[in-house]
Formats: sequence, C-alpha cells, structure tokens
Amino acid sequence: MSWEDIAQRKQNAIVAAIPEEWRDSSLKAKMDASGEVNTNIYLDSVLPENEKAITHLSLVELQHKLASGQVTAVEVVRAYCFELSLGYFFDEALERARELDEKRSEGGVVGPLHGIPISLKDQVDLVGKDSTLGYASLAGKPKQKNALIADQLLKAGAVFYVKTAVPSSLMASETYSNLNGYTTNALHSEFSAGGSSGGEGSLIAAGASVCGLGTDIGGSIRIPSCFQGLYALKPANGRLSYMNVTNATSGQECVVSSIGPMARSLQDVKYVTKVLVDSEGWNWDPKVLAVPWKEVPQKKFVIGMWHSCPELKPQPPVVRALEETKTALQREGHEVIDIELPMSLKALATATKVYVADAGKEAFGECAKTGETLINAVQICVPWETFDKPLSVNEWWDLCNESYEIKQAFYAYWQQTAEWTTSKRPIDAIICPIWPVPAVPKHGPNTENYTIPFNLFDCASTVVPVAKVDKHKDAKNDAFKASNEAEQSVHDIYDPERYHGMPVCLQVVTKKLEEETSLAVATACDNAVNSH
Repeated sequence: MSWEDIAQRKQNAIVAAIPEEWRDSSLKAKMDASGEVNTNIYLDSVLPENEKAITHLSLVELQHKLASGQVTAVEVVRAYCFELSLGYFFDEALERARELDEKRSEGGVVGPLHGIPISLKDQVDLVGKDSTLGYASLAGKPKQKNALIADQLLKAGAVFYVKTAVPSSLMASETYSNLNGYTTNALHSEFSAGGSSGGEGSLIAAGASVCGLGTDIGGSIRIPSCFQGLYALKPANGRLSYMNVTNATSGQECVVSSIGPMARSLQDVKYVTKVLVDSEGWNWDPKVLAVPWKEVPQKKFVIGMWHSCPELKPQPPVVRALEETKTALQREGHEVIDIELPMSLKALATATKVYVADAGKEAFGECAKTGETLINAVQICVPWETFDKPLSVNEWWDLCNESYEIKQAFYAYWQQTAEWTTSKRPIDAIICPIWPVPAVPKHGPNTENYTIPFNLFDCASTVVPVAKVDKHKDAKNDAFKASNEAEQSVHDIYDPERYHGMPVCLQVVTKKLEEETSLAVATACDNAVNSH
C-alpha cells in the first residue's frame, strides 16, 4: 500500500471516530471566511455557552468543580470532545467518564485527576492505538501495551480522548507530516505551531485540551509552548517515566528525550507533575530516579539572566521581555545577575552530532518502507549530511565523552556564579529566551540555539508567558547588523504589525532533577510579571 493510501485511511479513521452530530467539514472554511486567525476565539464563537464555561476552566478549577458535583465527568469530556476538531476515541472517553461518574455517585474517587480529560502526544502508547511518529509506515499498527505514564494518569482518574499530531521522525521544530498534514498555530493561523509537540500545543492553545503530555529532545515541549503562549515543563531525564513511549532513535542515551505536561496554567503544570512524581514510577521503570517530590517554598531567589546567544541575538519583543522580567523580579526582592553561557555553542554543535549519529538511517529507512519522502522541515532541522555513514562504536564513545565534558563545564560555570552574587551563593535558576522571536511563520527559519544546549546539559526547564508583542514598543531595529545567515533570517521575518499581540515566553532553567525549583522560580516570575 502506498503512503498516500495509508494517509487517507488514517484520515478516514479519524473522521469516523467523531460522532456524526459533531462533524463539520466546513469549519475551517468558515473560520477562514470570517477573517479570524485565532482558533481559540473562533471556537468560542461557535461553542455552546455551557460547554464553553467548562473549557475555560483550568485543570485545578475543573478538579474542584468535579469534586463538588457542580459538573460531571461526562459533561467535561463531552465539552472537550465537542471542541476538538480531530478526535480518535470519543466513545471510549465518554464510557470512561460515565464509569468515573458512577464511582463518584457511590462516594468513591479514583484519584487526584478524577474525571479530568488529558490529551497525549502521538508517541505515548495506548493499547489499541497507533504511535506513528508521523510515519505512514507505522500507521495502522496498534500498540499492545500502555505507556507507564499513561497508566499512572489513568490510576489518578484521567480520561484519554485524543492523541495529537507530530512531524515525521519527531525531529522538527514545526509540525507537519505526509500522514497528518500541517498543524497551524492556534493563536494565529499564519504562524507555525512549533514542534515536535505542535499538535499538543495547538490543541491546548485552542481550548480543546486543559492539559496534555509532550516530549522534548531539542525543544519539542518548549517551542510549541513558546509559540502559543502556554506554560509547560521539560523535566530532566529520569524524573518522569518514558517507558513504552515510542521514540525516534530509541536507545540513544547521550542526549535523551524527556516527557512533561503542557497547559494554560502554571498551577496545572505543577499539579500534574506532582501527581506523576507521587506515582513513584521508579518502582516499575528502572530509568526513573527515586526522587520524591520536595516542595520548594517561595523565597528570594538568585537568578541568572542569559540575554543572548553569541550567534543569534533576539529580536525586540524578546529583548524587552527579558528586561521587563528582570526589573519585575528585582522589584519583588529577587537578586538577578547577567550571565553568559560560553559553552552553549559547543553544546549545540555536539548535540546536533548526536542527533545525526546514524546518518539518517532510521528516518530514511522508515520513509522507504512506503515510498514517502522525508519532509523538508526535518531535513532542515537535522543535518543528516554531517556524516556519510553511521558512527562507529569508538566514534560514538568519543562523542559521548565530548558531551560529558561540556556538561562538566556547564556545572562548573553554574557554581562559579557564586562569585558574582551579593549572597555569595550560586544562582537558583537561569532565565533566558526559548526562541529569538516569539514565533515563526509557516516554514520559517529553524534556530534552536536557546533550547538544545539545555537538553545536552539535561536541565529542567519551565516555560512562562511574560509579555505580548506590542508594535508600538517593539519596533523593528533597522540598524540591526546580523553576524550570520541564521541571525539575518530571524531579523527578516520579524514584522511588528504581523506579530502584534502574539505571546512572548521565556524559560526558567534549573539543574538536573530540580524541577520543583524550576517551577517555584517560574511561579515567582509569573507573579512578578503578570500581577502588575
């Protein structure tokens, strides 16, 4: 069967899973005709008021209303299924919701997520569902076992109703594939959703999910969250379980993908993370480290502000967001110092070599099975031509040692910051850009200078929306002199009129397994910036 036939069969299966009364094949055309570019706003205009009242709630607010009986699990799941334009298993979700409502009517609660609908990135395995990684070759091959993290969420009372789109091979910073087509930004349809968790990001930003799971090996949680104004956590490797989560280049243990929550509320991100950590995944998954949840109280933090990568200076909205965030934190009594990360470019180069160590054998091999062509976004993002053949074992060992040496330099620099702080203690966290512009148009430039290094360092990182582009404050710098082609391409796409109103996000980075600190500093940042 050709990849075109497989893709059509997949799309037909998606449509068939949507109850007939909810199908509207003209919805996108109606939105386009209306002139509205924000999917969230348009869906609000067509969603019934009673269901809109549900989808506007945060996860924690939903949990309270479910617990008090103000809404039922069936009502919540129906609201999210109705708003969803691409669904996979609504009937199963509604049946699960009915079971949970019956349990509650008998005085029982399954767990802290009782009745909460959770969306899942494509690669999170569920029994009877595909995990395609965006390849036609993997469609129609249902999994036989749930991912451990899915079972943890089910045990906590969650309801699954959808798996979301990814780019072919996962290795792209925007989301499209021959299998599922192009995923647009929910806040502005002319922009990219980011990748590779772009389907997840768009679903949440559109209001069709309250919280979902994404994965990140080079920015794949942070980039879609940045482009669409979401809160999210990229944990360090080993904090949450990746067991039975289908992955590209599975077994590559040098720069490792991690899994974490994305949501419209920082409180929701923290809540779900704590639920998962409290589930003690280390009892089943030998790669999960036995690190129980440790609450970090609000205090006066010491923060390092990394303003700019040497080869990719941010554009005016991001520059302003950094300065305003710094000022807001200082106003609240936090100590903020400016730092550099001199090893970041080497980390970027080394991680990129890790990504292409098989010279594209896996990605091109999967495509060859059905005759599909690997999408351009992947070929641009991952320079397979770096190596003409897969690395030998000895070459791989050398690359792993190179990675370890860069990590050591990063940790040494972190400790050195104690010399520059008034408290004479090292910084608690780094705040820095995620992308040099708030988002990119479809098929825009790929620039992961601010995300990939922290994957190699194996840091925790929390995404926080801190501003919106203001065409009056963020005028284009016509005197800007680019130092390289990538920097010029970013400068060229920035247009204050086009970007006006788009969210600007930063990331709060901490050392490995300090997710609680990352979330605590992110909360301080969120309070300082968004309370004024």
